[in-house]
Amino acid sequence: MTIDVLARRAGMTIRNVRAHAARGLLPPPHLQGRTGYYGPEHLTRLDLITQLQEQGFALAAIERLVAATPHQSAEEALAQYLHMLAPWAPEPALDMASDELPGWLGVPVDDDRWETLFRAGVLQRVDGGRVRVPNPGLVRAGAEAVRLGMPPETLVALYEELSTHVVAVTASFVDLFRRTVWSDFVQEGLPHERQQQVRDVVGALQPVAAQALLATFRQAMPTAISGFLEEVSDALEQGPPADGAGPADSAR
Repeated sequence: MTIDVLARRAGMTIRNVRAHAARGLLPPPHLQGRTGYYGPEHLTRLDLITQLQEQGFALAAIERLVAATPHQSAEEALAQYLHMLAPWAPEPALDMASDELPGWLGVPVDDDRWETLFRAGVLQRVDGGRVRVPNPGLVRAGAEAVRLGMPPETLVALYEELSTHVVAVTASFVDLFRRTVWSDFVQEGLPHERQQQVRDVVGALQPVAAQALLATFRQAMPTAISGFLEEVSDALEQGPPADGAGPADSAR
């Protein structure tokens, strides 16, 4: 394959292919005269790189991984990391026409809401007047909260706050894995016979982490609700506000 054929089959631009090659992410092409030709191994490498990027891997991390392994085992190393990430893969992104989104959400989307969602990265613009939903599960949960009467702008702010806390929690779980299972694996010399066991631990860590997060949330939520009820107990006892008194007056 010439570089233009390789780029087309990999679903990327020639510029991206050349950028990957410049970073050392691709093996050199097979030269015939002054023309470089690429084979199935180059397409496989690009597919693995794309999948790892979709899972959140930065190019710098992929570059270090490729540089740390011989070329003949780079594919195996990349595939192993991709396999380790598979249990954590988010729901695939959805692409749809812009006018289809309100029906999919089940809530109206006015101009202000469009811009709020785009700015937050909850929606992305794609070619042809279409939109991409990177995390459909998250957006569906947000739409349900809107139907419960919560403003989209407030939910976006909550999402940003939640993301900050979740990033910290996931970093803690990864650090725990790094300091225990992975450290032992490295100290033993990365034995091939233990690779599957290490991958299995990563896969099993997802339900453990999810269960721990949910259990902690369930433990904390009653306390938060109790505190809220104590704050508004006076308003509940007094009943509906008198004419001319707003909710804030009643709460006071």
